[in-house]
Amino acid sequence: MIASNPNGEAPLLQALTYELPAPSTAIVDRKQSVRAYPTSASSLSMNNVRTARIRIGGEGFVDPSSMRVMFTINNTGTGHLAFNTGPWGVWQQGFLRSNGVQLDDVPYLGRHMHQYHWAQLPLMDQIAVGNEGLGSSKLLPNMTMDWADIAPGQSITVMHRLPFSLCSSSKLLPVKYAPLEVELSCITNILDWCDPAGATGGFTQTFQLENVQILYDEYTLDEAVLAGFYSALLRNKVLSIGTMSFHQTVHPIPGGATSLNLTSVRAYSRLASVWLTFRNTGGRNYQFVCPGPLPGNADVNLVDLQNTAVPQARLSIASHNWPDPQFITTAGEYHMMLTKALGYSPNISRKFFEDSAFTIAWDIKKNPGDPTSAISTRSGDQILVQLQNLTANSATECWMTVFYFSVCAIRESGVSLLT
Repeated sequence: MIASNPNGEAPLLQALTYELPAPSTAIVDRKQSVRAYPTSASSLSMNNVRTARIRIGGEGFVDPSSMRVMFTINNTGTGHLAFNTGPWGVWQQGFLRSNGVQLDDVPYLGRHMHQYHWAQLPLMDQIAVGNEGLGSSKLLPNMTMDWADIAPGQSITVMHRLPFSLCSSSKLLPVKYAPLEVELSCITNILDWCDPAGATGGFTQTFQLENVQILYDEYTLDEAVLAGFYSALLRNKVLSIGTMSFHQTVHPIPGGATSLNLTSVRAYSRLASVWLTFRNTGGRNYQFVCPGPLPGNADVNLVDLQNTAVPQARLSIASHNWPDPQFITTAGEYHMMLTKALGYSPNISRKFFEDSAFTIAWDIKKNPGDPTSAISTRSGDQILVQLQNLTANSATECWMTVFYFSVCAIRESGVSLLT
């Protein structure tokens, strides 16, 4: 006898229910798409004005997840511009502030965006990001994007998301009490973004960004709802927005070194994950090299290597080790750790992972789906990363990115960030 499943009737019952859904937009009077422009020059270049500051304020509520920075790239040289990354590669550094309080500081924003906001996306998201920026819907055989090539005198208008913590909070922001200021600085080295070898008919080292602006959605709420909302703030109520912030440090790898210990004593209330990426000489934005031979690399035969030939890694905080007790020793385990930290499977083939997008990631939350279950290092616990069996001179820098759960607290008196 087959057991009945009462849940199997749910779709049929739903199909036979003819009641209209309750309205969910009664509190919203209007939604509109808005553009914000720099307070100074909107044309940037590597050798002249490099920084754009854009302020977002007003009486409405802003959806930070809808924010896109848009600009036109003009090729002002006599050769071609051939890109190694999306349009985000043009930015050296980015800041997000509110009433003078620094909420995010992203050094080498282009590198961070390329790894954490493109290379690790699922396939369809990668294609969507490419269509907004310099890419197309075409992926190359090695699973990388076919980035654009701009001929002399030509231009292209692009846009991309911003990697700031509030942009993934899924909360509407009352910019009357939490006005935003976005600061973006242009790169100083063309090779951080472009590829001379990929340019046809010569390579140019000059370009100009024009009409820089930020697009976002703004909501106007019902007057009664708005009055109650602001009344609560004036009574010293606090709007607490949970965000995932990050902090980056760069550690040089001594020449000839085959092992490396990285430490950090920075205190976090809720440390969620630790990520390592490696860079060799060359552009900073697009290089994510593996610090040793892994099966599948272009320079390694497709044979099983002994563990002694594979770079090994382990994270320690106080008496806890990840993994415990042994080090990570195989390419498959590195990829599994990345997938666990992301919570989904990215569009990264094994060869692309080992050759162009190598990352070591440790998700240390107690409950993988709950950022508030992250651990505390407020008692002075040291973050220690041990790297062994590195190939000498395979990388010159190790970048440690630490993600932690933070709270953006909005009060009538201003904004504060609790970490």
